[in-house]
Amino acid sequence: MFLFILIGITIITYYSIPIMPSFSDNKDPLIRSLIYISCAGGIGGIVYCIRGFYQHLFEKDFDNNSTWWYIFRPFLSVVMGVFVYFLIVGGLLSIGQIATADYSKSIMFYCAISFLAGFSFTQVSNKLEELASTLFAKKEV
Repeated sequence: MFLFILIGITIITYYSIPIMPSFSDNKDPLIRSLIYISCAGGIGGIVYCIRGFYQHLFEKDFDNNSTWWYIFRPFLSVVMGVFVYFLIVGGLLSIGQIATADYSKSIMFYCAISFLAGFSFTQVSNKLEELASTLFAKKEV
């Protein structure tokens, strides 16, 4: 029951936060972009959690030890979504044929990427490990 309440509160939070900048005095496009992108990543994590929760619940193989993963996954997805955005805008990670990127170009594109990063947390983590091993590999003498 606790997990249902927590997921419900998290869903309401991630859907209501993007509306808040419309009522505030802060009109900075970067701040608005970061709010939208972080919420998109969180929603991706929530969708994955709900899908996984119901899948394991109906297959009757739900493990109570994985409850913490369902609790922390949406928050990790927010962080992953924002940092994937930073990596794309910073030029360290490229998506297809996109040569240049700036934060005001297309917020819908970056929200979609953030959603996918939150939804497929494990695959994105693996890709980031590849990127880090490429960037920080020891030089052969």
